[in-house]
Amino acid sequence: MKKISYILFSLLGMVLATASCTGLEEENPVLKTPTKFVLNTPATANQYVDLGADKEAGTVNFTCSQPDYGFAASADYHMQVSLDESFAEYEELGDAFNSCNMNVKCSQIAEAICKLRGIEDEDSYTDEAARKVFFRVRAQILKMEETSIVSNPVAMEKVKGYFALRLPGYIYLVGAPEGWSGPTEANKEHYSDWRLYESKNAIGSKIYSGVFEIPAGSFMFRFYTALTGWDNDSYGSQEADSPLDITMTDGIYSGPIVKGKGSYNLPDWEGGSVKITVNMADPSKMSVKFEAGGVDVSDKAFIYLVGAPEGWAGPTSDNAAHYEDWKLYDMAGDGIYTGTFTIPAEKFQFRFYKELTGWDDASYGSQADDAPVDIELTDGLYTGPAVDGKGSWQIADWAEDAKVAITVNTKTGKVTFQKK
Repeated sequence: MKKISYILFSLLGMVLATASCTGLEEENPVLKTPTKFVLNTPATANQYVDLGADKEAGTVNFTCSQPDYGFAASADYHMQVSLDESFAEYEELGDAFNSCNMNVKCSQIAEAICKLRGIEDEDSYTDEAARKVFFRVRAQILKMEETSIVSNPVAMEKVKGYFALRLPGYIYLVGAPEGWSGPTEANKEHYSDWRLYESKNAIGSKIYSGVFEIPAGSFMFRFYTALTGWDNDSYGSQEADSPLDITMTDGIYSGPIVKGKGSYNLPDWEGGSVKITVNMADPSKMSVKFEAGGVDVSDKAFIYLVGAPEGWAGPTSDNAAHYEDWKLYDMAGDGIYTGTFTIPAEKFQFRFYKELTGWDDASYGSQADDAPVDIELTDGLYTGPAVDGKGSWQIADWAEDAKVAITVNTKTGKVTFQKK
């Protein structure tokens, strides 16, 4: 049986629980690979459970034993859901618990059931009677995969689900390009081609984008958050129901968007595709951006540039709107992220983050240590290693504002910076 000394785990930063689910304590503990882990049958196992009865706060209670790690270890517990006892297919829920007493969200169980049924959107959902659903728990200490163990499965006999998938939100473009058809439910099918969507990686962000073909002379429109008629839920260039002329600089327009019926109008538009981004994350400073010839990235994975060029704002979910302009996209789905940014003079220092979960997680940089690595461009080009870590790339003598094309290859662990 594999054993690792407590001293080694102290060096790895493992935290021992001061009290465990079993209440046991030991001196000089030694980690054991557990062989037994029991999920108890919940009290509601044979009752009718309607997951949709309280979609916001409803929970189902489960309890389990603590795996025998040889001492009172602080483990994380992850609930898994399946529609068959073999768990040939299952979904692991997002929340992790640090206690053997777990109140699992009904909404997460319902979402897992939808995914296991193959439901992809609301149109493909069909209601069904209460069904048997199976549960088990996976326990693990920190990120140490060798400590992972799954419990026995238990069944709940009568679980009633509902459509619980979290899908990207959307708004509508209403105006000359689509024919001013009218933002009503009767035109719902018509407007299915005129939606701007949240990114699949940023559901709930209230940042919507899309690429549309705008004919010459037809660049006049505003946006609606719902198909409730002309007078409600409209957002545009101004409150008054009158178009506002705008201009593009280098193929780009950026400006405010407000609650109102003012349309954006580009009188000299010669026709072509336009990427539109509407940022409603902060109601006090909503904005819109039009990019001629833009590419649709609403379904693309992305990472963030974090550092001096954007102001070291902090990679947190509260700053999602700020980082909308600092994304690199994986256009081909191959783990290679690209983007072009203006790097201001004396501000070439940054690294990347895979998620906005804080400074200490999901960072990708020049080295593991939180210290910058000085680099140089040769004939305007730099290629070097990238690793999971908080080291930034830095050019101390970056003398002027300049555009830099950046490629981050997470498969090979390489970055490329090319001055444009």
